[in-house]
Amino acid sequence: MRPMLAACGIISQEDEAAIQKGLKEIGVEIREGKFTFSTALEDIHMNVESRLAELIGEAAGRLHTARSRNDQVATDLRLWLRDALGDIDALIAAFQKALLGLAEKEAETIMPGFTHLQSAQPVSFGHHMLAYVEMMGRDRGRFADARARLNESPLGAAALAGTAYPVDRNMTAKALGFDGPMANSLDAVSARDFALEFLGAASICAGASVSPCRRIGDLDLCPALPLCVACDQFSTGSSIMPQKRNPDAAELVRAKIGAHCR
Repeated sequence: MRPMLAACGIISQEDEAAIQKGLKEIGVEIREGKFTFSTALEDIHMNVESRLAELIGEAAGRLHTARSRNDQVATDLRLWLRDALGDIDALIAAFQKALLGLAEKEAETIMPGFTHLQSAQPVSFGHHMLAYVEMMGRDRGRFADARARLNESPLGAAALAGTAYPVDRNMTAKALGFDGPMANSLDAVSARDFALEFLGAASICAGASVSPCRRIGDLDLCPALPLCVACDQFSTGSSIMPQKRNPDAAELVRAKIGAHCR
């Protein structure tokens, strides 16, 4: 697909080709750590445009045509969160797969089920693991809902009330993988509820009373019950009691989750 500005006749095909070539070169410089950022140029947008002018000359000034930093930043944030949500979903799916494998392997392994930290009813260790698969499934559902709502393109809203240029908002939305453009320009540049929804889903996933902390709590209690022993890779020895293994990894993860959930 041709870039929208040239496709709509807003800039020439020659300028389009020069801008594309220059941006690709800048992208390589940034990835390789060779790009020089200047605080005098305010932000990433001005840094890129300044470098583009050094590479292709006057045509660089047309990069910003029909766009504002307002709709660009809103779009960038949605793109970043969409990628992050994809990464998170893949990690949770891999974790669920590992739990399912463990549940199948230990389907006949009997352990006590607890209420109030006391033995209550017998369950299998596999059944215990499957509880966490269900928890993580709900986490994935919340992240998927957040992704569905954020996947709209703010581009074309410009500063707040659109642009006089004859842009094709559907074209840019499709090119960037959005479901479509946002309906209202004011909402497009001001909305940040999608970021709060992402943070809410992440907080539930990592919260002190839900799945990850519950898993870490279970691991932490195991040596005291005792149901299992942490291997050397995830535990340390006592400084004074040679028979004792301390589940430091579990304690550190639980502490980190607690700090981020405040």
